[in-house]
Amino acid sequence: MARDIDSSNLSVSPTRGPLLGGRRLLGPPRTQPPLVSIVVVVFRAYKKLCPLLESILQNKTDETEVVVIDGASNDGTVDILQRLGPELDFWSSEPDEGIYDAMNKGIKASTGHFILHLNSGDRLIEIPSSRLRQCIANRTTVACFSVLMDGTYIFRPKNGFIMKLDNAWHHQGTFYQRRSHPGYDLRYRVFSDFDLNQRLMLNGARVGLFDDIVAEHHTDGVSSTNIHRHEVYQIIRSNFGLPYLFLACIRFSLNSVRRHFKAL
Repeated sequence: MARDIDSSNLSVSPTRGPLLGGRRLLGPPRTQPPLVSIVVVVFRAYKKLCPLLESILQNKTDETEVVVIDGASNDGTVDILQRLGPELDFWSSEPDEGIYDAMNKGIKASTGHFILHLNSGDRLIEIPSSRLRQCIANRTTVACFSVLMDGTYIFRPKNGFIMKLDNAWHHQGTFYQRRSHPGYDLRYRVFSDFDLNQRLMLNGARVGLFDDIVAEHHTDGVSSTNIHRHEVYQIIRSNFGLPYLFLACIRFSLNSVRRHFKAL
């Protein structure tokens, strides 16, 4: 099982003078910690943020905590957060060192048993509360669910050997036990979530796989391209060594050839 950590040790860039808000600052504290903390990170994407927050608030219950971390946007994002403040548990707006720095801040600000990360442009479909309570009873530290991709096909999580070569847990469908979350390594700018998942495997995390579709994701982000493939290879080599890096390169090449012929 992954080692429990003190969230105060998460790698977070130093900042000054954040704007803060949310019901946590306005009313009495919760009597019990929530089942799930949904962490949303955003930077200058208020048009995509509104539909995401709407989908979250439609599914929100007393068991749900919503934490939004903004990277000091100047496009109207803060206005949205201030308007929705009473419906959000916590939000902040301040400069950061990138998406994973913001995610680490979101984890540090969360109090739920599980953490789910959603980003601008995503849509929450459901919170699998009964499944997650079952995971707590079974001492499952990572619960992986299916994600609808681009409204056309379903990404279903896998585990085992494939995780040494590719990221088979979709970030928008993976609920991490907060107390066992080791945080994101800021050396990786695009695929630190893959590194996190491999490290959790190495630490013996108990993983549950479920077919339920919990979110919708659109593959239009920087991680959807092959420009940063070198970072994936760096992560595989760091966590599992050269033999698995060699296998991953072969697998990627074969998949590229397969996609080429399929497109003909």
